[in-house]
Order: sequence, then structure tokens, then C-alpha cells
Amino acid sequence: MQHVITITATNTPTVIERLLQVTRYRGYQLLGLEFNAVANSLGLEITLTVSSEKPIQLLTNQLNKLHDIQQLQLAGATLAVLQA
Repeated sequence: MQHVITITATNTPTVIERLLQVTRYRGYQLLGLEFNAVANSLGLEITLTVSSEKPIQLLTNQLNKLHDIQQLQLAGATLAVLQA
């Protein structure tokens, strides 16, 4: 099953690497990755497209634990909103 996750994160040198590492460790196949700096360049807007037969909550729960993640949304439904 294919899932699209929209992430707002702090713009740090390792944030993309950590997202990809968690995605791989959890056994999800990466289908797409797009990211853009937010106007103030302190944040990133990231769109991650993944595929797996596993429940998507296994991945979103782990991504949510990363300290650089500010907000995470799955296909229009907000899963978590964190205050920075």
C-alpha cells in the first residue's frame, strides 16, 4: 500500500538522513522524496512517499520520535502536531 507523508522539520544537516534511515529500518520502500526550505530557512517542508504492506503507524510513530520533526501529516489527516 502506498502512503504520502507530509513533514515539517527543523532544517538541520542530518534531518533527511534520519528520515531515510528510519524508513529503511522499518522496512518501507521509498517511492518519492521532495523537500523545500521554508521562507525563513529554519525549517523544511518534506513530502515522503512510501510503500509497504505494514501498517503506516509503525513508521509514523518512529518518525514522530525524531527531535527535528515539528509536524507530521498522513494523506490529509493530522497524526501529530508538536510545538517547537
